[in-house]
Amino acid sequence: MRPLVFLDMDDVLCLSNEFGSREMLKIVQHEAPDRPELWAGLVDAEAAANLRDLNVEFSPLYVISSSWATYLDRDQMCQALTRTQLQFVVDNLHAEWRTPRALSSSRRDEIEWWLNIHHESGQPILVIDDSYSGTHLAHSPLAFDGHVVLCKGSVGFTKERLEEARYRLQRQIATT
Repeated sequence: MRPLVFLDMDDVLCLSNEFGSREMLKIVQHEAPDRPELWAGLVDAEAAANLRDLNVEFSPLYVISSSWATYLDRDQMCQALTRTQLQFVVDNLHAEWRTPRALSSSRRDEIEWWLNIHHESGQPILVIDDSYSGTHLAHSPLAFDGHVVLCKGSVGFTKERLEEARYRLQRQIATT
């Protein structure tokens, strides 16, 4: 059974002070002219390489838990991921590709709602988020059960976080 990875974007993969997701959203929604340099600089190369390594090793299915999914439909999300060299995420998006949203929901709520409906028993779970938007995840049952990797803001999905993610997935796989 393929693991699930709930993936946040800002402060996990997108770390640039020069190229931000707000500008990307305007481009994708045709509210601003395209800027190829934005696409080249939006996703941190090291963070993307680390996620790619995790992808090669575990072949997970991805669910986007980022606020990006609030503003982008599936086609727009796929376009943004493809243009930032994350085609492997597009190729492995879960059929239910994003977490549900509510006006006052936390990331923890959204992931738990998704899991209550779509999670298969015994399926490994990993949440990759940042310590700011994932604040409610830090002391959740998901974290206590070893399913959460929180990245430091502006630092992202480093080699250390990759190693933590590997450990957490390997531990779950070994017990199933």
